[in-house]
Amino acid sequence: MRHVTFTLLAFFLTSNPGRSEASDAASALYNEGNALYRQGAYEAAIDRYQDVVGSGIRNPDVYYNLGNAYFKAGALGQALLNYERARRLAPSDPDISGNVAFANTLKVDRFDIDAPNAVTRFLSAIYTRLSPNGLAAWVSFSFLGICFGLAGLLFLPGRRVRWFVVLGVASLGCVLSIALLTVKVDELNTPKGIVLVPETVGRSGPSSDYLQVFTLHEGTLVVLERQEGQWGLIRLPNGIGGWIQLETFGMI
Repeated sequence: MRHVTFTLLAFFLTSNPGRSEASDAASALYNEGNALYRQGAYEAAIDRYQDVVGSGIRNPDVYYNLGNAYFKAGALGQALLNYERARRLAPSDPDISGNVAFANTLKVDRFDIDAPNAVTRFLSAIYTRLSPNGLAAWVSFSFLGICFGLAGLLFLPGRRVRWFVVLGVASLGCVLSIALLTVKVDELNTPKGIVLVPETVGRSGPSSDYLQVFTLHEGTLVVLERQEGQWGLIRLPNGIGGWIQLETFGMI
C-alpha cells in the first residue's frame, strides 16, 4: 500500500476555491482509506478509495491502493481491474507491475500469462513499461538527433562518416519510437475489461438461448469488440471470441 500523503497538483495549480476544497476532501478520503487499510478494515477502505475515484480523480496511487484493498478483501477480479487501471497511468511502476503479475498467478484462466520463451517475455516486459509520453519524448529526442546529423553533414563535411552514423542511428530510433508509439496508443484505445464474477458463460450469440462456447472465471482479461443490448462480444488473449453479459466484467 502507498502510505504517502495524497496531493492533487491539478487542483493546486488553480486559484479556484471550489477546486481547492475538492482537493482537500479527496486528500482526506484517501488518507482515511489508508488508515482503515492499516487497521484491516478493507471494505471500509474500499469505500473511501471509491469515493476518491468517484470525485473524478484518476491517480495511479489511488487505484493501486484500491486494488490492494480489494485483494485483501478476496475480490480478485476487482483487484486486477484496479491494478490494470493503475498500470495504465503508470506503466513503469515496478510495484504495480509486480502486483499484477502476482494476482495473475491466482487466476483460474491462465492462458494469457505465459509467453513462448524468455526473450519474448523480456521484450514484452519492456514494452509494457513504456508509456506514450515516454515514447513521444524519444521521438522528439531522435528528431533532434536527425537535425544534429544533418547540420553536421552540411556544416562539418570533414567528418561525413561520423555524421552519417549519427543520422542513421537517430533515424532508426525515430522510426522505431513512432512505430511503438502508434502501437501503444492503439492498444490503450482498445477497450479491455476484467471478469469480476466467479464464473461466466460465453455464448455464440447475444442471448442465453445461444450455444455455450466457453466458461470464464474471475480475473480474466477480455477485449470488448462490440455491444448488443446487455451483451458484449469479447475476444480472449488466445483469439477465441464469444458473447458474455456486460454486467459480468468491468472496463479498464
